Amino acid sequence: MIRILNRLSTLLALALLVPLGAHAQEQRFDITVTADATIINGSPWDGVPRLGNSKLNLNAAPDIAVCLVRPNAKPECLWRPQGRRLLSMCQNALTCTFSNVALQPLPIGLVFVDIDARNHDIIDVAILSDRNDAKANEDIAESLRTAMTVLTPHRSEDTKEHLVRGAKLIALADCAGGKPCRLTQSQFTLTKK
Repeated sequence: MIRILNRLSTLLALALLVPLGAHAQEQRFDITVTADATIINGSPWDGVPRLGNSKLNLNAAPDIAVCLVRPNAKPECLWRPQGRRLLSMCQNALTCTFSNVALQPLPIGLVFVDIDARNHDIIDVAILSDRNDAKANEDIAESLRTAMTVLTPHRSEDTKEHLVRGAKLIALADCAGGKPCRLTQSQFTLTKK
């Protein structure tokens, strides 16, 4: 009888470990973001607006960062802190790749940011999902509102709300495998690791 109980407890322990091991192998992706050459109004992302995208405007391209927004959590931004400054992984570049990023659990918000010294510019906002769960998507939208307050504290509440309402809901599978997903001022691709 004790042998049987020992075997049962061993099997039960193994059964409990299987989901933990499966969870540990979460999906990871390289995220490649390509911003449009100019902001939607035609201005350069950075630098001197009247110089446009000319060669004289050395800092015209954005300093791209990606912030991951999960329900009820602070945004997790992929950038390089340097003292009190924040730098992009790809300073002054229209395209930037962020390697080995965990995109679980879904849905998850993506905020593409042009890093600035005082108030970051939002390039685009998207929600990656694997299903149409209205409650889960609303939780992400609420977390995006919080993220906008943290990332763009000097922007008006109307602007922040417009960004959240304009967040495009995209199925994860639609952007995986190198197929670009187009947003308002950028596009991005996900390459599975």
